[in-house]
Amino acid sequence: MIHTTPKETDSKQQRLLPLREGGVFSWRLVAVLSLMGCLVVEVLLNLLPIDYDTPLIYWFFPVSLLLASQMYFNQRFTRHFEIKLLLAFFAWGLVTVVLNYSRAPLTNSYYWFASISTVIFLCFSLPYAFEKADARRVLLLLAVVTFVAVVLYCAASLIAVFAKGVAAKAPSIFEDIFITEGRLRIDDHPNRSAPAPALGVVLAGILLAGAKKGWQRVLVVLGAVVCFVPLALTVSRTAILGAGFAIGFEVFLVLRDALRGRLRAVLRWLICLAAAGVVVVAFYKGAALAAEVSSAALAQQTQTQAQDTAELEEVITRDLSDAESFNGRTDIWLGVWNGLMQNPKILLIGTGPTMTINAMLPYFPPTSASGPFHNSFFDVLVALGIPGILLLLVFFAVTAIAAIRLSLGKASDQPLMVKMLPAVMILVFTEGMMEDEMFFSTLLNVIWIWLMISAGFVLRLGKKEPAQQGTKDS
Repeated sequence: MIHTTPKETDSKQQRLLPLREGGVFSWRLVAVLSLMGCLVVEVLLNLLPIDYDTPLIYWFFPVSLLLASQMYFNQRFTRHFEIKLLLAFFAWGLVTVVLNYSRAPLTNSYYWFASISTVIFLCFSLPYAFEKADARRVLLLLAVVTFVAVVLYCAASLIAVFAKGVAAKAPSIFEDIFITEGRLRIDDHPNRSAPAPALGVVLAGILLAGAKKGWQRVLVVLGAVVCFVPLALTVSRTAILGAGFAIGFEVFLVLRDALRGRLRAVLRWLICLAAAGVVVVAFYKGAALAAEVSSAALAQQTQTQAQDTAELEEVITRDLSDAESFNGRTDIWLGVWNGLMQNPKILLIGTGPTMTINAMLPYFPPTSASGPFHNSFFDVLVALGIPGILLLLVFFAVTAIAAIRLSLGKASDQPLMVKMLPAVMILVFTEGMMEDEMFFSTLLNVIWIWLMISAGFVLRLGKKEPAQQGTKDS
């Protein structure tokens, strides 16, 4: 008869119930609930009676520090190369704040400090707190919570646009959602409004791969439709194309698994690639058609004047004729590059995270709005100089290799739902390279959050489990 010590029993209970330790709720549960809250708040922020700063400063940031301390002492998570990279990136950011004290007081960087601490320790590092099986369950939970929040977000936008009588009864929720110049505006700009519904569509594909019951699949499909229509109405080409590429990748994986063992590898890959290409084109064209049909229905509903209708159609049928300059973005990037060449000191020590726009504004094209760089890499290059961008590029290279192995590697033993996770990275990376969304925002956003969540889970689930031991250190 085998006897187990109390320590062994507690160890087994911890593995079976990773959210409880010693009969009480653990720090893991606090972290998971906080990340769920972070996702809900960031998606539904425009519909909730709260500001941008309060939940970050008083909830997510403190929990991220709690998680960092627990992960350091209990999980030794700093032994991982990718964690060391992110910590080096974070530390260099702090150094640039000090080196550029003459540009901006240290206190100006506090909200950036809170934001990047949250995405590194709460969003990225959370999967390292769990064994693989538990990490997959946490990933599914986060995907479901985000998807439900996005569906509510998109449903509210549809009510505001198509059921104005209902929306008028709750102006505090719906008053800032409207169509202007033929584009749906939920956030402060249609391009800022599009990432959430695009993410909802991509997560729907992942949830369909993990759904085990028919009613679950029906609900996910209906939710995807609710997300797709507002995405189409934003006419945000970056978000639509990014979501199309991500959905095409998901279709590629589904077909690859379905055709495995039936066709030769080369033929199977060609068929999957062709199908993915068709899906990308169909998704983009379908979004344009959905926007046109919806706009026509709105025009008929509100009896829009002919001139307004013509303006609406002109905006909605935006094509890719300006793709060569990315709608003027290349002029901004060239201006920023010229500014860096004229200020080589910035290439060495950056400007710090809060002064990037002010430092480069004199070099923006005269016709460009004095807004973001529309490229997160340029933002990092200006903020942290060459050392910072090199650290970030190495991190992305490590993550990309892990993503390829996870999704396409022959030795990958993950379920299809997990193999699809890099689809989220395709969307958020595309969005971050055309909109200034990540790394040096003083506020969180759902794209930055899910970039770090997906990268963390991809790297964590691609690692080998340590050998099981009969006891663990207390």
